[in-house]
Amino acid sequence: MVVAVAVIGTWWLVAHNSGAGWVQAIGDAVFGTLLVGIVGPSVVLARARVRVSSAPVDGTAGLPLEVKIDASTRVRVSGVHPHGPQAFVGPIRRRRSNDDSYTFIPQNRGVYDWLTVDVATGAPFGLQWWTRRLLLPLPSTLHVAPRRGQPIPLPVREREHTGESVMRKPGDVGEPRGVRAYRAGDNRRYVHWPATAHARELMVREMERPSAEPITVQVSLPSDPHEAERVAERALASVVLLLDRGTAVVLGTIEESGAALAPVEDRRQAGRRLARAVAAQDAAPEAAGVRIHS
Repeated sequence: MVVAVAVIGTWWLVAHNSGAGWVQAIGDAVFGTLLVGIVGPSVVLARARVRVSSAPVDGTAGLPLEVKIDASTRVRVSGVHPHGPQAFVGPIRRRRSNDDSYTFIPQNRGVYDWLTVDVATGAPFGLQWWTRRLLLPLPSTLHVAPRRGQPIPLPVREREHTGESVMRKPGDVGEPRGVRAYRAGDNRRYVHWPATAHARELMVREMERPSAEPITVQVSLPSDPHEAERVAERALASVVLLLDRGTAVVLGTIEESGAALAPVEDRRQAGRRLARAVAAQDAAPEAAGVRIHS
C-alpha cells in the first residue's frame, strides 16, 4: 500500500507540473479516488460494530452451528476459532434488518465463550481490503461435544450369550412417572405418541431412576490434543451405548476446577462433561484412556 500511494503521489505531482489544466483536473480526480479506495476501508472497518446476537448452547464437533451476527455495516466475516467459511453480514439497501445468520464448523470439542473472527471490508470501491481480527463474546457458553467414535468393549450383561436372552433391544428401565417435552439426547424409544399428538410437540416418557448400582466410566485424557479427541470420542460412544441399554452411568473426568464424578442422564449431559474435560497434569501417558467399573 505504501508503494501504491507513493506511485499515485508521484503521478499526481507530474500531472500538476505538466501545465495543462485538464491533465491536472484528471490527476486530482484519479488521485483522490485511489486514495479513498486504499485508505477508506480502514476508516469503515474501525467504525464497524459487530456482535453475536444469538447462538446455540450445545453443538457437536464436525457439525455446522448457526449464530446470528449483528453488524452496523456490510462486512465480510471469516471464522478463525472455531473455523468457518467467508460470508457477508450486515445491512443492505434491499433489507432493513442487519441480523444475519453465520454458520461455523467447530473441528474439535471444547467450551467456547468467544468467537474469533476476521472482519474485512473493501468499502467504498473494493480496491483494497482491510482485515481486523475480533473476539466476539457469545450470549451464553457454548459446549461442543466430541464426535461419537467407536465404543470400548462393555461389560457383558447376564445371559447375553447363553441363548436365553430373547430381547436383544434393551427394555425400559423403571416405571413411567409422566411425560415431558423432548430434549436433545433423549432415547427415541421413549417417545410418547399420544401425548405428542395432543401437545403438537415431541413428548417422551419420563422413567423412574433405576435402583441398581450404576456403572462408572472413568475418562483420562492424554496431553496430545489429537489423541485426547479420539479418547473423548470413544468415551462418548461408550456412555451413549450404556444409556441406550438402560444402564445408570456415572462419568468421571478431569476439569479445570479438578476431578469431577457425577451421573449423566443423556447424551447432552455426557457431551457437555466431555467438552469440559482436560488432561491431568501429572498423569502418566499409559494411564490415558477409558475405563469402565461396575
